Amino acid sequence: MKKLLFLLCIAIQAHAQSELAAQYFKEARTTSKNQKLWKLPLYGPMLFVDRQTRMTYANMPDSTGILKPEGEIFSGTLPESVMVANTAIHWGGRTWSVILWPLPNDSNERLNLILHESFHRVQEDLGFPGKSPTADHLSSMQGRVYFLLELKALETALKKPVNKRQADLANALGFRYKRQKLFPKTFGNERILEMNEGLAEYTGAVLGRNDLRQHLYSQVDTTGNRKSFIRSFAYLTGPLYGLLLQEKAPSWTNKIDSTADFPKLIGLYYKVKPSTSPNEHLYNGEAIRASEQEKEDARLQKVADYVTTFTCKPVLTITLIKMNILFNPNTLFDLGSYGTVYPTGEISDTWGYLKVDHGGMLLKDWHIITVPFSSPLNFDSKTIKGDGWTLNLADGWKLIKDDDSHYTLKQDNK
Repeated sequence: MKKLLFLLCIAIQAHAQSELAAQYFKEARTTSKNQKLWKLPLYGPMLFVDRQTRMTYANMPDSTGILKPEGEIFSGTLPESVMVANTAIHWGGRTWSVILWPLPNDSNERLNLILHESFHRVQEDLGFPGKSPTADHLSSMQGRVYFLLELKALETALKKPVNKRQADLANALGFRYKRQKLFPKTFGNERILEMNEGLAEYTGAVLGRNDLRQHLYSQVDTTGNRKSFIRSFAYLTGPLYGLLLQEKAPSWTNKIDSTADFPKLIGLYYKVKPSTSPNEHLYNGEAIRASEQEKEDARLQKVADYVTTFTCKPVLTITLIKMNILFNPNTLFDLGSYGTVYPTGEISDTWGYLKVDHGGMLLKDWHIITVPFSSPLNFDSKTIKGDGWTLNLADGWKLIKDDDSHYTLKQDNK
């Protein structure tokens, strides 16, 4: 009897989850139905996936028959070979938006996320390649200061009538130009990522939120507390610049391509040029600089610690072949010429699957990954556990020792 009641409870819970997923699909379809931002429909193939169980809810079937009809939707267990993250993937004969289950309870957060990932599904067809570089200069004190000043100037402009924004926009562009002069080698990555994640977040925020302005103001006011900007910055500048442009030229998105540049668009529509001497005092510059100076000492110590870990101690170095990666964009740490540290993350590749829970992995040029190596490890095992990471090797691959400080992976018979 107890077992029967248990099974009944499981069935009821599963049905409730399915009904909730169906509700969320309807929300997304309704919210994006008449959107004018993009020339292609945003609502399309979509997967809600539980990372732990891989239970998946979809709004349409896949070509392999894994997803079975369940009321108004489809459900099934996603294969282990498919990496799960908030992203867009090609699987089962379709390109899908993927959103991790459970979704946020708050409707603003939920629809923002769904429509952000919906943009990623169609962006290639819209002419916006999914390029994802890091703006490493935003880890430096000067980079962070001028970025925070730019955000405050954009926020101030957004709070004013459209015809009263020129002075603040000139200051915002001036702060941005300061970064360009200071960091010419990596500054261009800001524009590239804004035409990827920036447009995606603008799409999700503008279409999905009914608290848009207050949300943006809150985001700007708390940005200084974030650990990293080098990849997450576009989640802020995209919606800010996008809304400023939308309120001046509602159809601006239909007139751009992947070469578009927010400052140039602002200059075009608002008839404004970057200030040659932007006024920091107007945007609480003294407090921003003092706060960032305190953080700089801690950052430099962290740089020293990471350099020691990855260059002076034993490491495992893995060459990336055909990888998929999952990571938190808010925690990335720039290590200059050494690469970028991902404090946590997951990588699947031809050689297997690597999961880093703590301690970090160093990614260089999207080609080489390095993790700390601590002996003794079982070289004959298919599952290798290091300090903060676990590596599951694919068939035909093994761990080898180059010398006392360097280890790598090798494919059998090669």
